[in-house]
Amino acid sequence: MDNVNLQLYSFGFDCPLTLLEKIKKAGEMGYAGVEFARGYQDIPVEDVKKALEVAGVSADSAHVAFNFMEEDLPYLAKLGVTFVACPMAAFNTTEEAKETAEELNKFGKLAKEYGITIGYHNHTGEFYQDNGVYLMDTLIENTDPGTVAFEIDCGWASAAGIDPVAYINKYAGRIAAIHIKENGAVIGADKPKSRYDAPPKFEIGPDGKPVFPPEFKKMMEEREKLNVPTGTGIVDWKAVKAAADAQRDNVIYVVEREASYGGKSRIECLTEDIAWLKANL
Repeated sequence: MDNVNLQLYSFGFDCPLTLLEKIKKAGEMGYAGVEFARGYQDIPVEDVKKALEVAGVSADSAHVAFNFMEEDLPYLAKLGVTFVACPMAAFNTTEEAKETAEELNKFGKLAKEYGITIGYHNHTGEFYQDNGVYLMDTLIENTDPGTVAFEIDCGWASAAGIDPVAYINKYAGRIAAIHIKENGAVIGADKPKSRYDAPPKFEIGPDGKPVFPPEFKKMMEEREKLNVPTGTGIVDWKAVKAAADAQRDNVIYVVEREASYGGKSRIECLTEDIAWLKANL
């Protein structure tokens, strides 16, 4: 499997590299393209285009929150991006899922003018059930197939207890991208927040970084343990690829890593991820 991209968020918050340096490093590690997580907003688009060309990688997709979507679409279109996914949104009832679907439909119409498909990327909470129905099902079934598709994060889906292959087959034709995130265990679906809840606020420390409460840090540490080396977890990547390729042409495959493993640096882990995929898929 050679056509694998890298979600630039995977470098981690402590990575000292600039966006342009991350693009270069992605090419050096063997990735065919990148998926943006913003970070480009203060960089001239021509500089990003040049960095992509020099690195020999493409820019096929991006993660953009709803509040930046309208602003970013013209910029991303100039880079050749064809799929833009909302990385996450708060909704915890059927009605709120339908409201989120309407936002996706709205941006889907706008993005179509730029030749871009709008999408949504799951965590575990989207597989929380309201009246026996997954919120993710409600989201998909209330969006326009002509302008809205989805990016299934197989790591988070499997952590929620969902079989990614079965879910891809269930919504055949709607899955435009796959997040290759290895996962080592099932933890169940988190109960998501309401879109009407105030976002959490954390105290800012002297270093300018947020200070997380002990219970939050413990939860994050437990989640990080799920990020095992690609090929050693609970996801059947060969079956995922077969199902995804069967349901839609030109599926975008993206490695995303939340944490390192085995005391290795993030770049070492990401290099091993792409090497395993090239050797085994």
